[in-house]
Amino acid sequence: MKSISTRVGLGFSVFALALGVSASALAAPEGPDAPRGQCSGEHGGKHAPGDRAARAAERFKKADKNADGFLTQAEVGDKRWGHLVVADSNRDGKVSAAELAEAHAEGKLGHGKRDKHPA
Repeated sequence: MKSISTRVGLGFSVFALALGVSASALAAPEGPDAPRGQCSGEHGGKHAPGDRAARAAERFKKADKNADGFLTQAEVGDKRWGHLVVADSNRDGKVSAAELAEAHAEGKLGHGKRDKHPA
């Protein structure tokens, strides 16, 4: 038969382990609702300022499935549209490249007004 101090010690160890696991789970949330870090816009000088505009144009063209010059909810999906809809300044249910660039410059897309890569 085990002594009481052994049982208490074992119980305390299990409690401490459970507390540590739950604390680590709370400290680093994961999943779709987890907070994400803010983009600094700096990527170690790997890209020239003109490259950024070219990459943005490529991404827009790739997302524009019917090549009409606009992005719609059907083309980009519900989740992405929820982010882009703030750029639809004329409320026509479509976002043009110009509307997207304006929204980005005004900080409506979550990156704020900043020019990390001056021309």
